[in-house]
Amino acid sequence: MKMKPFVAGIGLLVVLLLVAGGLGGWKYRQIHSAAGQGGMIPPEFVEIVEAQTIPWQPRARLVGTVIAVRSVNLSNEIVGVVKEVGFDSGAIVEPGQVLIKMDTSTEEADLAAAEATKQLAISGIEMSDAEITMSKTSADLARTTLKRYKSAATASSVSATDVDKATSEVERAEAAQKRAESSFARSKAERDQAEARVQQIKTIIAKKTLKAPFRGRAGMRTVHPGQYLGEGTKIVDLTELTDEIYLDFAVPQEYAQRVSAGTVVDAQSKLLGTDHAKITVVSIDATVNPVTRNVRVRSSVPNPDYKLKPGMFIDVEVPVAPPQDYVAIPSTALRRAAFGDHVFVLTPMDMSKMPPPPPGAPPMQGPPPMTSHQRMVHVGANLGDRVIITSGLNAGEKIAKDGSFKLREGAMVMQSPPRPEKGAPAAPGVKPEAAPVTTTNAEESPKAEASAKR
Repeated sequence: MKMKPFVAGIGLLVVLLLVAGGLGGWKYRQIHSAAGQGGMIPPEFVEIVEAQTIPWQPRARLVGTVIAVRSVNLSNEIVGVVKEVGFDSGAIVEPGQVLIKMDTSTEEADLAAAEATKQLAISGIEMSDAEITMSKTSADLARTTLKRYKSAATASSVSATDVDKATSEVERAEAAQKRAESSFARSKAERDQAEARVQQIKTIIAKKTLKAPFRGRAGMRTVHPGQYLGEGTKIVDLTELTDEIYLDFAVPQEYAQRVSAGTVVDAQSKLLGTDHAKITVVSIDATVNPVTRNVRVRSSVPNPDYKLKPGMFIDVEVPVAPPQDYVAIPSTALRRAAFGDHVFVLTPMDMSKMPPPPPGAPPMQGPPPMTSHQRMVHVGANLGDRVIITSGLNAGEKIAKDGSFKLREGAMVMQSPPRPEKGAPAAPGVKPEAAPVTTTNAEESPKAEASAKR
C-alpha cells in the first residue's frame, strides 16, 4: 500500500517529460521548416564608417582659480570712532582716496600741547645759548684781569689778595659757562622729546585716516559714521583693477615637467569670451604641496572689462604628453555599458554559410552583408562629435555608426540606404517615414505587429 503513491508520482513525472519532449520536437520542426522556406533572420541596416587617425595631444583638465594681482583687506590699527566714510559698496576708488576717517579731536588737542612744549624747549635753547655767550665773555674778562694782576704782582704793585680775588672770579665765570652749556643741552633734549611727541601724535592721527593704496574696487561696506572700531576690525576688501589678472591652478607632480614659464594652455569659460582661450604660464611655485602632491602654477589672463573676479573658477587644459596620431571614431559609434565601452567591428560575411535563397527570389543587390563583432575599447578624450580611442581599435577598420544599438555579436549587417534630403522625393518603392516589416514565421508576426502599433 505504501508503494502506490510513489509509483503514481513516477508515472506522472514520466508523462510530463513525454509532453515536454513532444512540444520541443514540434517547435524544432517548425523552425527548420521556416528556415527551409527562406525565413532567415533579416539583416540590420546601419551606417558603416571607417576608424580614422587624427593628430591629438593628451591633456589634463584642471580647475583654475582667479587671483587678483593685488588685493588687501583694510583694517584699522588703532581704536576709535568712525567720523567719515568715503566709499560705497562696490565703488571704484582711486589711489590716495580717503576711505575711513576716525575722530581725532583728542589727538589734535595732544598735538597742540606737544607743539607748545616744543616751542618752550626752543625758547629754553635760545636762553641757554645767550647765557653761554654771557658766561664766556665774563670768563674771558676774568682771565684777562687775573693775567694782568699776576704781571703786576711780580712788580709788587698788586697785592696777593687781589690776585686771589681775580682767580676766584675766573673760576666762578667758568662754572657759570658750564652751567649754561648744561642748560643748553637739556633744552635741546627737551626740544627733541617734544618733536618726537609731535611726530607720535601726528602718526596716530594719520593712522586714524585710511586711504586707498591703489586703484581698485571696494567690497561690501560694513562700517558707518559713529561706529566704534576695535583694534584690527575688518573695514573693507579692496581688489586692484587691472587689464591682466592671475589664474592659478594645481598640476599633479607627474605632469609638472610638462609645464614651464611660457607654456601656452587652454582655458574654457564663457567669461573669457571664447570657448578655448590661450593663456600663458608666468611662474611656477618652488615647492610641491606635501598633502596633495600638486604644483601650483600661475598664468595671466586678459581682463579688460573686469569681468573676472577673484575666487571665480575656470577650467584649464594642460598638455600631459607630446602630440601624436590617435584613432578617432564618431561619438554615435561608441556604445557604453556597465561591463565596459565597446564598438561593433564589421567584417565581410562568409557567403558560403548563408542559406540558399528561396525559389523565385530576386538576386541580392548592393554590397554584400557583413558580420558584427563586439570589441572592447579604451576611450580617451571626448572631442564633441568624435571620441579618441587609445587602444582596442585600429585605423581603417569598419565599424557601425548610426544604428549600432541594434547590433549583437554575429548579427548580419548591411549598409543603410542614404537618407533623402529634406523635400526630396523618396526612393521608388519606399514609403516615406515607413520601413518594411519582415517576419520569419507565424510566431514572430504578432510581435512585429504589436511593435509597429506601439
